[in-house]
Amino acid sequence: MSRKKRKPKKHQQKVAKPTRTLTSQQSSRLQQAIQAQSAGNFAFAEAEYRSLIAEKIRTPQIFSSLAAICAQTARRDEADRLWKQALAISPRFLEARMNLAESLQQAGKIEQAEKMYRRIVADHSQVVAARYLLANLLKSKGEFSEASDLYQQVMEQQPAYSQAHFSYSAIHKYRDKTDPHIGLMLDLYQKSGLTKENRLQLAFALAKAFEDIGDYPQAFKFLKTGNDLRYAEFNYQIDSDAGLIQSIIQSFGREAMSRVQINPETSNKPIFILGMPRSGTSLVEKIISSHTDVYGAGELEYIFALGTRLFLKESPLFQFGPLDSYPKQSFELFGKSYLDQIDRLDHESSRMTDKMPFNMMMIGLIKIALPNAKIIHCVRDAKDNCLSIYKQNFTTGNYRFAYDLKTLGQFHKQYQELMKHWHRVMPGEIYDVSYEALTHDPEVEIRNLLAACDLEWQDGCLDFDKTGGIIKTASAFQARQPIYTSSVKLWERYRDFLQPLLDELEPA
Repeated sequence: MSRKKRKPKKHQQKVAKPTRTLTSQQSSRLQQAIQAQSAGNFAFAEAEYRSLIAEKIRTPQIFSSLAAICAQTARRDEADRLWKQALAISPRFLEARMNLAESLQQAGKIEQAEKMYRRIVADHSQVVAARYLLANLLKSKGEFSEASDLYQQVMEQQPAYSQAHFSYSAIHKYRDKTDPHIGLMLDLYQKSGLTKENRLQLAFALAKAFEDIGDYPQAFKFLKTGNDLRYAEFNYQIDSDAGLIQSIIQSFGREAMSRVQINPETSNKPIFILGMPRSGTSLVEKIISSHTDVYGAGELEYIFALGTRLFLKESPLFQFGPLDSYPKQSFELFGKSYLDQIDRLDHESSRMTDKMPFNMMMIGLIKIALPNAKIIHCVRDAKDNCLSIYKQNFTTGNYRFAYDLKTLGQFHKQYQELMKHWHRVMPGEIYDVSYEALTHDPEVEIRNLLAACDLEWQDGCLDFDKTGGIIKTASAFQARQPIYTSSVKLWERYRDFLQPLLDELEPA
């Protein structure tokens, strides 16, 4: 006769019943941890959160707050586990749901993120941020119709939600000045009490609208307003970037690079697409990643973060020193760490694109540590390129030079000097693709581009606008359109307003 087996008593004795009730002392410690986290004292806050968890306190807020610290300190996997633990305690806990959805999206788990956002929208219809973020995700997938509907729902629900106006304008084609969205934005823009960020986003959106309808003086008026507001945040000067670029040119000479004796990584998986922002990097990545052997990873921070940590972090001036002053292990770690990181993104495709424009500053390190990587340099007419940058309200602080015509021209000249240096010290290692040539004769240029990447021809690369994939940058809409030439020589429409830029771009 069989009997049910009982669990050993010793295991039963180890199980302590979790509690969601905090004592007054524990509640005080939790508040201190939250305040420390807000003040940036992550070490103290994390220690308190973990101590409370060890005491069997099981509130979703503790797990979610600890997850946020892990996310901010590059422990994304642990953060995700903690957010899931918060949701196991309280499945509708909004903070954890929103943060986990964003984390999944950043990790490239787009379908999971989309499902989570859709559930949040269904359960929390009043939370406009969830609907807005779902729209952004759909825009990155190329599902513009539903994204447009969601942006309009946000604007109807909360008319002053300026981010929705800004994002909607990027995928909406304005036909004439009677477009109701122009009137709606102008009414909002003229209201008193707007925050600086609201006014800034509306200014960039209105600039796009007026450019669409061909009113370039009005477009530039709003462009300048938006850029002036952004420039005031940074008060950027060229000195620090110029110092870094000049140190690169001085340190990475042909002879100095040849003396670095390491065991380099021989993988040919990475294809680096770089150059100035808005030079066609998204378009080029969309073309290459339409190839069945290629995974399009978008703009990865890995290379610049590794280069900074291993070679620049100890420099008080944030500049490179002589190459022989660095241990060879630093170069080897640079290559190995990068390959490990991209393999975690996708280990099935034989090739992967990384289109971070500022990897142009790390070309020397790339060719030392990853000599078989391909480097594709996107080149565009300087005036059109700089105007296109000036038209963007970038979402990060990486583009501080972008919001003033003079500093924009100064940075472009530094970039040109740097790329001339790379071509000089490593001839034949960098393939230049011209935006103008690509738009004028796409099939010839795409064939040459694929050959430069050691990729066989596939018709899908010519029909890149019909393929899937995620585009997270400001070019999410443009890079999904068939190749067009309307942006070529667009600067001439704005000629009367660009003199500070044109003065800087003139040859010395």
